[in-house]
Amino acid sequence: MLLAKEAPPLAPTTIPIPKDPHDEWITVPLGEKNEDPKFEVKRLPPEQFEAVYDCVDNAFGKTRPRALFNWLYRENPYGLARVWSTTEVATGRLLRVGSNFPWPIWRGDRPCMGSLGGDAATVTDWQRKGLSGPQRRISRSHPMRPSWATIAGPNESSRALSEKFGDQSSTLGELVGGVAVLGGADLGRRLGLPMALARPVGALAGGVFAAWRGLTLRGGRGHRFEVVDRCPSDFDAVTLATMRFEHWWTPHNSVFLNWRYVDHPIETYQPLALVDPTNDVPAAYALVRLAGAQSTLAEFAASPADAPVLLAHVLRFAREAGAESMNFFSTPAWRHWALFRRTGFLAYRTGNFLEAKDHQDKKYSEDIMRWQLTPGDRDYH
Repeated sequence: MLLAKEAPPLAPTTIPIPKDPHDEWITVPLGEKNEDPKFEVKRLPPEQFEAVYDCVDNAFGKTRPRALFNWLYRENPYGLARVWSTTEVATGRLLRVGSNFPWPIWRGDRPCMGSLGGDAATVTDWQRKGLSGPQRRISRSHPMRPSWATIAGPNESSRALSEKFGDQSSTLGELVGGVAVLGGADLGRRLGLPMALARPVGALAGGVFAAWRGLTLRGGRGHRFEVVDRCPSDFDAVTLATMRFEHWWTPHNSVFLNWRYVDHPIETYQPLALVDPTNDVPAAYALVRLAGAQSTLAEFAASPADAPVLLAHVLRFAREAGAESMNFFSTPAWRHWALFRRTGFLAYRTGNFLEAKDHQDKKYSEDIMRWQLTPGDRDYH
C-alpha cells in the first residue's frame, strides 16, 4: 500500500507581527561578563533611552529631534529598541551605545527573529579608546543571538571595526543604485554642471518621459491609479503575492508600512496604488519619499504585468510633485532592475553597504544575491 506523502506547508496569507521579545532579551543571563572594573557593559531599559539619544547626538555632532528618536526606539510596531551601553563606573557617564531594532525578516515563507542594526556611537572624547571591543564581545554572548537574522548598513568606521574583529564576511557588498532624471537643464545647473552638460541632462529627461509613455501604452490591466492617505491591510496580500523571495527578504505589512513611512515624524512619504476597479482592491503599490527636488522610491510591490504601469505613474507623480530625480537602491537580486533600466534609471554608486547574516545558516546567508531589501530597510530617512 502506498503511503500518502505529507502535504507541503501552505504559504502564509498574512504577515503577522510576533510578540516583542524585549523583556526576555533584557533579563536573560549573558555568556560573557565585563572584565574591566572601570566600565560597566549592560542592556538599557526604555526608561533610560533619553541618555542614549544624548550619547548619539554627542557622537555625531548634531541634535536629532526627540520625536525621531522616539519613533524609532519606542514606536516600532515590532517592538522596543535593544540597546547596549558602556558606562564609566566612577562617574556614571554613558560613553558608548549600540542599538538594534526588531525588524520583519523572513527566509522564504518562514519568519525569522529579525534585527536591523542601528546607532553605534561613542561620545567624542572617548572615541578610538577601545570601548567597542568589550561591548561587542559581551553583546555577542547573548544567548538569543544564534536565533537572529540581522541586517545593517554599516558606515566606513563600522566596516573597519568588523574587519578588525574578523567579521568582515558579514559585509556582503555595496547596494546597487539607480536614479531617474525627471528634470531638465535646470537640474543640471542646480548640480553645478556647465551648460554643455546641462543640456544633455535635459535630453535624458526627455528620453525618460518617452519611456513612461511607452510603459503606459504597452502595459496595464485596466487598473486605476490612486494616491492614498494610509496603507490599507489589503496591501499585505500584494506584498505576499509580488515580493515573496526564496531566500531572505523583508515583508512589510500595512501596520509596519504606516509606521515606517506615513507616520514618519520628519520625512514626507506618499503611498500610491493601482486598484482593480472590479472589486476596489489594490493590485500593486508604491511609497515615494518627497524631499524637494529629490525623491526616493522606497517601496515597489507589483506583479510583472502591473509593474510597468505602476512605475510610469510613480515617476509622473514625483515629477508633478516637483522632484527632478528619483533614486532607488537594493541588492542585485531585486526583481525589477531590468524594468528600471529600460525606463531610464542610471546606475550610480550608492556608498551603502549591506551587512547581513542569518545566524542559523551563516555561510549560506553570506551572499548578497540571497537578500532582497528595499530603501526602507534602514534606520534613517
